[in-house]
Amino acid sequence: MKGGWIQHPFVRLIIVVGLFACFLGLLILGMVLFNYDRQAARYDISAVGRIPQETRVLDASGELIGYLHGEDVGIPVPLESVSPHFLDALISREDARFYRHHGIDRYGLIRAWLRNLKEGQTVQGASTITMQLTRMSYGLTGRTIQRKLLEMAIARRIEKHYSKEEILSQYVNRVFLGTGMNGIEQAAQGYFGKSSSDLTLPEAAMLAGVIRAPNGFSPFRSYETALREMRSTLARMEDEGVISRKELKALVEERPTVLPQSRWMEMLKVQSKVSGQTHLLQMVEDRVAELLPSYAGVGGLTIQTTFDIRLQGASDWSVNQRLAALEGEAGYPNPRLSGHEAGDPAYVQAAVTVVENYTGAIRAVTGGRDFTHSAFNRATQARRPMGSTFKPLVYGTAFERGLFPGVLISDAAIAAGEIRWDKIGWSPQNSDGVFGHSMPAEIGLIKSRNTMTARVGEWAGIDNVLAMMKHAGLGQSETEISPTIYIGTVGASVRDVASAYSVFATGGIRHRPYFIGTINDRDDSLLYQHEGESYRVLSPGAAWLTSTILKRVLEDGGTGAGLRAAGFFAPAGGKTGTTNDFYDAWFAGYTSRLSASVWVGLDQPGTIMEGAYGGKVAMPIWQDIMGEAQRLGYEFTDFAPPEEVIEMQLCRITGQLANEKCRAADTVYVEQVPHDLIPREFCRKH
Repeated sequence: MKGGWIQHPFVRLIIVVGLFACFLGLLILGMVLFNYDRQAARYDISAVGRIPQETRVLDASGELIGYLHGEDVGIPVPLESVSPHFLDALISREDARFYRHHGIDRYGLIRAWLRNLKEGQTVQGASTITMQLTRMSYGLTGRTIQRKLLEMAIARRIEKHYSKEEILSQYVNRVFLGTGMNGIEQAAQGYFGKSSSDLTLPEAAMLAGVIRAPNGFSPFRSYETALREMRSTLARMEDEGVISRKELKALVEERPTVLPQSRWMEMLKVQSKVSGQTHLLQMVEDRVAELLPSYAGVGGLTIQTTFDIRLQGASDWSVNQRLAALEGEAGYPNPRLSGHEAGDPAYVQAAVTVVENYTGAIRAVTGGRDFTHSAFNRATQARRPMGSTFKPLVYGTAFERGLFPGVLISDAAIAAGEIRWDKIGWSPQNSDGVFGHSMPAEIGLIKSRNTMTARVGEWAGIDNVLAMMKHAGLGQSETEISPTIYIGTVGASVRDVASAYSVFATGGIRHRPYFIGTINDRDDSLLYQHEGESYRVLSPGAAWLTSTILKRVLEDGGTGAGLRAAGFFAPAGGKTGTTNDFYDAWFAGYTSRLSASVWVGLDQPGTIMEGAYGGKVAMPIWQDIMGEAQRLGYEFTDFAPPEEVIEMQLCRITGQLANEKCRAADTVYVEQVPHDLIPREFCRKH
């Protein structure tokens, strides 16, 4: 029967499955397109129509720190002033269907995918001029499919809002053409010493050929490579019918005269507003890209930061001076900065962050010794074991749970099974190799006793310590639970340590750190303004008790006593930290106004040198910075106590209110107790 085969159950099943698969595929495709259209809608389409300008980065007082993207923005010219030769060469080379598509060249996409599939690697792109302009306008980077789909979605929006001439005008004035040249006018002047309106066809073809690899194809770098790309562009123009075969044969023999690169570099110095890149500027650029992605590649912004350029200078100077002195010590075992030639730096590094206690404003950040050797920011991107600088949080947590500085804590070795939840039988050593008798808890922090700190941690409870760590901005969800955390095996960034220490100066309040205050556009309209965020980390009483001890750490007998001996006498608290085998040296401390954290170590963890304690190699940097802050007018006053502190008789064993049996056992002592930590019960042990 005619058509009876369609009635066959198996055929009908295949048809149904095929139709369902098509429907499902179309549904998924529609959902994907809808998702990326929604993402594209968040980008400010007017950014495409703004010729880049330099973005100025200012410190808190309005002093210029430097410039970001758009430092060298070229010389904008009207489209009608650009040589038609260049426009023809550009379109033939980059986007032959420019006037026939709506942002995405579907034929070009299919052709590129088939070619790349055949070659087994990416050998041909499919970006239209509009898609390239999208990347320029919004700073889109990476080679992922997600980025490509977003780029396509934005390109479609651009085509709906701008004419082809407007798109082409923006493109030719922005396109990067190698060696600091942005836009066709600057490239024409730099390479050939003439206006873009006067370019010959071979010169125009050479510039169009540079676009795909501006530095690699630059005639400054390799004239023969640039010549090859010129001839390739001319061949494309002949394929597209722009020039004849006869013209092609004559033109490929041309060898345009390229002027010396030294001439251009001198011009660049005069024309450009250029600032050397630094860790500070990189931080700002990355943060702006997060806050205002639509403006990431545009420039023309004024960014008011919280940095103090004077304090920043003091931080950078101290890091370089102090570490140079360290490298000059007899027996120093590692490579030195002065001997660095290439590759990742193997010399000793340091990182610093200075933060304002009551606002969270970051005043200075040193991310390493030389940005040109390594852009890695050790103050914000690295997480290194904190060592003993973590211990104040352990004590602060325990104070909130009933411990007091005068309560006796054993300094004996941790016995097997003493930490009942510990599966590895951990028993730490003290730095002097000696175990002691029971001493007041405060001595454990002042002397940085590991065994006492472990027992204080157990008083607080590991879960509470972990919660406090994360609440203070130090925690990671993947932190492995181990009693070694009590003595600082947890990793943290220098910035986060400085922020965590600020709570001891503020009565327990943490102000989330930030470094961008406002961002204004080229019309001085406010685009972004920071809104402060603060929350309580420690109770006022626990913060005060911990701070009282940290002030004693800096006095005679404390691990930070060298600070006073070196001549820094302002009210302050702090803690040194040194990890095993002198891999990491820390000092974190605070005054009434500022908190700062300093780390010294090697990028690839290793011994800095024997005896490289935090008090020796990190604390002097802190002292230099805070000393300069005082000279600059930052006032460091005495710390305010809690609203009410009561003198009370407590039991040295339990920390609870003393009773007659405590007196009989001679365990009664007098403690200064903040009102919010007054014990509610009498001692139950005696």
